[in-house]
Amino acid sequence: MNRAVNDFLNMRHLFIINPVSFGRRTDMDAVMLDIENCFAELGMWDYAFFVSRFPRDAIGEIRRFAGEAGEKKTIRIYAVGGDGILFDCLNGVIGLENAELAAIPYGNSNDFVRAFGEGKEALFRDIKKQAVSPVIPTDVIFCGNNYALNTCTIGMEAYAVHKAAELHALYTPYLTKFSLPIRKALYDFTFFWAGVISAFTPSIIKQKYTITIDGEEFSGNYTTINIANGPCYGGDKKAAIAAMPDDGLLDVLLFNSTNSLNVIRVGTGYLYGKYRKFPSYITYKRAVEVTVRSEEPLVLQLDGEIFLDTNITAKIIPQAVKIATPGGSVYERMAVFHE
Repeated sequence: MNRAVNDFLNMRHLFIINPVSFGRRTDMDAVMLDIENCFAELGMWDYAFFVSRFPRDAIGEIRRFAGEAGEKKTIRIYAVGGDGILFDCLNGVIGLENAELAAIPYGNSNDFVRAFGEGKEALFRDIKKQAVSPVIPTDVIFCGNNYALNTCTIGMEAYAVHKAAELHALYTPYLTKFSLPIRKALYDFTFFWAGVISAFTPSIIKQKYTITIDGEEFSGNYTTINIANGPCYGGDKKAAIAAMPDDGLLDVLLFNSTNSLNVIRVGTGYLYGKYRKFPSYITYKRAVEVTVRSEEPLVLQLDGEIFLDTNITAKIIPQAVKIATPGGSVYERMAVFHE
């Protein structure tokens, strides 16, 4: 969506910043100063900052900001941090016809922007490009009362995210002593170790589910259930490698229950999009709606956020949000869909 320069000058801009994404306060201050300098050079003055204090804090601020702007003025919300703050901002802008969403990746996990191609973080951190970038309509996953851009996983993968968060919390107070690469390495290690723990938790990898995919039944025992809108998650992983965030469909992967050693053996390929090598273990479907029920509480992950439930419905909402695309970026297809 191309616009004249005056259109950007008349927009309102709100930067939602997650301080947890920055090891030091000085790092966050430097990014804020860069934003101020870039907007001054562009001659754009209608902008504000909001530093998020806790999960979902941003949602109310976005709604307040939108109310002040009115329905006739376009607002652009910038999620400055990782996938967690992007999740909050998405749930703040959803349903607002005049709102656009931009991702500025500074978190430990910046998986959504990987859908535009690997190694694009620097481009998405370019404030001058972000401020005047076009937007593209993008699908979202609606699950329960929440919306997600990237993934919904149930079972082992969700449990691994939960365990990784517990492990990460143990060393968080010491992170400021280390450089960003070391902090990132520690973060990645917690996910690796949490995955090992999950693979050897029988109650998780052999849980029984009642599942329907577009009305077709797939009930049984599964290790993990992956309902994807985008291809990337977990830092470098891309299980649903053919997923596209703008094709109006969910890519669904059902990983049959098996023993822990097989989980590791098959899972190593599964996590990197090689599910077609294991047809006896993994079922692949494309759909618009998936329902999952279980007598035992199911562990659910939405874009890195953990929830517990016993009955969920995940459905695709086509073109539900407008995403800023610096440099005119487009979603890159990582694999051709085969069925």
